[in-house]
Amino acid sequence: MPESFKKLYLMKKTLMFLMPAMLLASCAGGNADKDKAKNEYKNALSDSITIAERQIDSCENKIKILTDNVNQWLRDFTVVDNKREVESYYIFNGWQDRYPLQNTGLVARISNGERLELIAALKGSTFNNIRVECGENAVESAIVPHDQALNYRREGLNTVMFSGAQADSVANLIADNELNNISVVFLEDGKTKGSWRMPEDYKKMVSATWMLYSSRTQQIKLENYMKLLCRKIEILRTHKDRE
Repeated sequence: MPESFKKLYLMKKTLMFLMPAMLLASCAGGNADKDKAKNEYKNALSDSITIAERQIDSCENKIKILTDNVNQWLRDFTVVDNKREVESYYIFNGWQDRYPLQNTGLVARISNGERLELIAALKGSTFNNIRVECGENAVESAIVPHDQALNYRREGLNTVMFSGAQADSVANLIADNELNNISVVFLEDGKTKGSWRMPEDYKKMVSATWMLYSSRTQQIKLENYMKLLCRKIEILRTHKDRE
């Protein structure tokens, strides 16, 4: 047998003996990679659970502080259940007898549905939105068309109710500037129909209402977020147990 054929024959026999070992090594390496990936995944799940648990602890601490604040501020408010109103509302103590307004002014209240409501009134003219001014700062409400519901007129007094994000911004500006001069400008389709300088007792009332409302709103958001975190942990633990 030629020398070249002998070498080729020996190489084939060698490969035949080595192939099983190579396959076993390959399988062992593949299993090791799978185990490593599985462990890394479980560790990632554990880390995510730990982070979510810490976030829950943080939420609980913040909620406790907000709850204490809300309970304290609620003492300064009266619940009014007027049959003429769709739902009851919270109003700053002493203002339940001053509302509905009989003259030009601005009142804040919180509906039973956790909504901040600003009720503005202008004597002798009509309007459909307001702008609150304090120094160089100014915030404008949304426009509420005359509809005899949220914008109604009676005996020379035009009363309009505002709510939503823009009303929140108006109340926030007043609360932030309670010690400063604040003016309310009454507008109708962009035209000034009247102006009113806010007295101290009005500023105090709106500021207190905003503080209660904003704290309660934050409290609700954190409570809802904490529920989501608890649900997230349940899902993560379910995936971890399956591994």
